[in-house]
Amino acid sequence: MSRAPRFLAPFEQGLLTPASNTLVIRADAPLGLAELGEVIIEQGFAPLYQLLTGAGYTVTPHTSGRFGMVLVNLTRSKAENLGNIARACQMSDGVVLVNGAKTDGIESLLSAVKKVTQVEVISQAHGKVFWFDATAMPDAWLAAAEPAKNSAGFLTAPGMFSSEKVDSGSALLAPYLAGMKGRVADLGAGWGWLAAQALGPDVSEILLVEAEHMALEAARKNLTDPRAIFLWADVLALPKAAPFDVVISNPPFHQGRAAQPEIGAGFIKSAAGMLKPKGRFLMVANRQLPYERVLETHFKKWAMREQASGFKVFEASNPKR
Repeated sequence: MSRAPRFLAPFEQGLLTPASNTLVIRADAPLGLAELGEVIIEQGFAPLYQLLTGAGYTVTPHTSGRFGMVLVNLTRSKAENLGNIARACQMSDGVVLVNGAKTDGIESLLSAVKKVTQVEVISQAHGKVFWFDATAMPDAWLAAAEPAKNSAGFLTAPGMFSSEKVDSGSALLAPYLAGMKGRVADLGAGWGWLAAQALGPDVSEILLVEAEHMALEAARKNLTDPRAIFLWADVLALPKAAPFDVVISNPPFHQGRAAQPEIGAGFIKSAAGMLKPKGRFLMVANRQLPYERVLETHFKKWAMREQASGFKVFEASNPKR
């Protein structure tokens, strides 16, 4: 079996030829992109943005315009995927390719596109790549992917973490955010709900750090208080900054489908490095994730404040240097 990325299969088999310029939506690695010729990449996840930029590609969090071909890599959100396919059809002067694994829901998306137009398909490496001549897709696909207010009254969009409602972990952490003072940072701020709960009268500034550009743009609209500052960045690679009095976080525990507790461990390390000598760190995590030893490594004091609904709330202070 070829080690080349799945999306190259139609080109390797002589079924497609590269276009004069290609847009790649949600590229997750530089491997194989050079085979597509001149490439523009749309990727709003900061770590991948940095990886692809470092590989020499032109990368933007969001783009528009006309392209000879558009390749859509699937995410975990069906509504986001349908919206991206519809957008790709609006921007392509030629072919639209869709690349994804079975676990990304490629089968249901293929079925949906087949109802609109004729499609060519190659199955490979636990997934498929399919392509078709750019054709207008249902307006409902674009509409479903657009930002809208959720049950909490906050603007969100499909593909963001817990876009439809406040997640149980954040709700469990929120009561511990009352009465904060000074400079506060929210690591992995998402669309801004936790930061909004922390922004009491004695907070002088709150920094929202979020890796997903789309979520951070929603947070800007949800949190219009002038004390809020927004930073699109990878929490695991933050630049040095003036220290904070408090850091809060509901860190992600996966980027794909498998649990990756090392991400949360990195958030704890970053929080310790951002705090004043007597600063506090408040976080919520899934109950099964082993963060106690990580807290012990980076803080002189820590305690579990609550355990409920499958989550644990931790408070730590006095970071170790």
